[in-house]
Amino acid sequence: MSIQISVVIPTYNSKDLLHQCLLALERQTIPLSAFEVIAVDDGSNDGTMEMLTNFQNKSPLKLKSLYIPNSGPATARNIGVQQAESDWIAFLDADVVAHGQWLERALELIQKYPHVAGFEGRTIVSDRHKLTPFTHQTENFYGGRYPTCNMIIRKDFCSFYTKYRIPFREDTDLAFCIMEAGYTIRFDDKLQVFHPPLSPTYLRPIKLALRYYYDGLLQRRFPHRYKENLDAHVFWGMPISHMKKKIYGVFLLGQIFFLGSLLFLPTPSHGFTLMGFLFLLSYAICCWMSIRTTLPESRTRNDLIILLLVNFLVPWVIYFQLLKGYIHFRHEKEFDAQQWLRGLGLPSPKKKYDIVLISTADWDYPFWTNKQHISSRLAEHGHRILYVESLGLRQLTASYRDLERVFQRTKRSLLLVRNLKPNIWVWSPMVLPFHRFSVVRQLNWMILSAFIRFFCRKLQFKSPILWTYNPTVSALTERINFSKQIYHCVDELREAPGMPVELLESHEKNFCEKSDLIFTTSQNLYLRRKQWNPNTYYLPNPCDFDHFNQTTREIAIAPALENIPMPRLGFVGALSHYKVSTDLLKKIAERHPEWQLVLLGQIGEGEPGASFDEIISLENVHFLGPQPYKELPHYLKGCQVAMLPCPINGYTQSMFPLKFFEYMAAGLPVVTTALSALEDYKHICYWCSTDDEFIQSIALALEQDDDLLQRIDKGIELARKNTWETRVESMLTILDELHS
Repeated sequence: MSIQISVVIPTYNSKDLLHQCLLALERQTIPLSAFEVIAVDDGSNDGTMEMLTNFQNKSPLKLKSLYIPNSGPATARNIGVQQAESDWIAFLDADVVAHGQWLERALELIQKYPHVAGFEGRTIVSDRHKLTPFTHQTENFYGGRYPTCNMIIRKDFCSFYTKYRIPFREDTDLAFCIMEAGYTIRFDDKLQVFHPPLSPTYLRPIKLALRYYYDGLLQRRFPHRYKENLDAHVFWGMPISHMKKKIYGVFLLGQIFFLGSLLFLPTPSHGFTLMGFLFLLSYAICCWMSIRTTLPESRTRNDLIILLLVNFLVPWVIYFQLLKGYIHFRHEKEFDAQQWLRGLGLPSPKKKYDIVLISTADWDYPFWTNKQHISSRLAEHGHRILYVESLGLRQLTASYRDLERVFQRTKRSLLLVRNLKPNIWVWSPMVLPFHRFSVVRQLNWMILSAFIRFFCRKLQFKSPILWTYNPTVSALTERINFSKQIYHCVDELREAPGMPVELLESHEKNFCEKSDLIFTTSQNLYLRRKQWNPNTYYLPNPCDFDHFNQTTREIAIAPALENIPMPRLGFVGALSHYKVSTDLLKKIAERHPEWQLVLLGQIGEGEPGASFDEIISLENVHFLGPQPYKELPHYLKGCQVAMLPCPINGYTQSMFPLKFFEYMAAGLPVVTTALSALEDYKHICYWCSTDDEFIQSIALALEQDDDLLQRIDKGIELARKNTWETRVESMLTILDELHS
């Protein structure tokens, strides 16, 4: 078997840790012949090369070992890459242990996303009982840190900047090079390694602080990314870059002014009191940051005393090193992406867009809609998104759910912009209700446009594109100069309960005529908008195929289904009367008491006050409430039939259900009412014109005959072709053609 991926490990005086790292690679789930391991000894003097030689003689691994004079991890990795035979490099550090499926997952990602530059994985601290304030460990749960103790990079891009002579910032530098050049590094939380705490020493915090000398080099090469994208910590839901250094800076200022006041002021003043408070507060935070990850039993009295002393020194060391680095690297030139690409012989990537996306769903809505899926995939392609949460078209009611939503929106609006994922910034605008009044609408648009202009400047958006799911934003386009306007029409909004019908009808036609592109998700939506704009495209709602296709494999059935007898008929989605027919559900349950109806979802979504009590009270109807997205395959695994029991009305006749391809990907027979958008898929589902036909089709689906199995196989293949990734690529192709 040819080598599919090369593992490169630089090492310096880490003989025992490297041995554990290599043993973990022996336990990988892919054949050992499918990968090679290249260990580069960076001038160790602890017998590392002898250990590697002995290991190489005994191990089935394809192991190459090299020795170089001490030159730093950047040089060591570059030399390892030069020896690699494959087109993809998996970087590990000597002090980590890879998960057994680490390389298997890496190859899956490479096959699934062949156009990205690399992948960043999840780094987990192991042996937490060994943590003390004087250990060192690396953790990366959500991405955006780019540590090369767990990164998969295309070989063409593997060119580390060798001025970094210690293991600090050289990996961030490479990631910034790749992203500045317009390519993408994708985070995947299933790509996992474990980082044990390094042995504790009292000088460890000082040694770690000395590394900040190289911040000067990184800042000179990437001034914008250094300012905005480095060392962020989440505070009150909002990531703040350089949080640790900012706290240390307050501590230093407080210490200087507080001690200066003691020495030079004859009497205390208000300024003295303020500086004393800042000094004590920031010092307490510094100490808390040092001990918050450690167990109480791992902190001895001596540790705490020494920690108090060390935390006096660490801020001084960090800021001295920062100043020293800024001065030493003051002549370093800013990174030139085009020159870097030419040096590597790589082409410039496709154009990356800055997008202001006006959604009709809040980002943290637990049941993701096409807005969140599209935004996430656009961000993964390297496009930057300002996601503006729902402006609240529907009239508010006095229901608890609406009042709770107002409270949560008010709280989130105080956070301004939240960088919740790489390339995605979320803003929750405070919008005055009562949209039917013109003066309220004008005031809202004035405030919205002012904030969006401010955020675009802050995020340095260049020629932003407007991508909206809300057709009433014409007033916004009059106040902001967007380079392009895209309307993604996914529902017939005017047919939903509580919507301002007159407002929607008066604005939508006007906005469609002015839009540069219109994407629609059903034929009915397409035909109506096509009359207003020839640049209208029909792209049905796709699915997260890999997520839902888990159901076809050996996964556990959700425990909540264990006491529910078979056959089980499943429905997942919003339980609202304009989307789900209670009459049909009642008929199914009453005519076939042996069938068990399993309903998962939120009651009354988009329709406050909706009640399904008469259905839920039936003995063979099981309402399990809304369930986490990641758990849905486990529920579908326990169902024999998937249902779309939608009433036929103005809203549903223009709707392409998100669940359709998700059910298909899960390998379930799908029984649906006669929705116009699904008529073209009669050959893979049961498309029913009447309630009786719907019930008869369920009975047919439960028989599991050859016709059904053929439908399921065709459905899986069709779902495989209709994924969010392929859909976004189609949209970007259309957008690129428009820009060309």
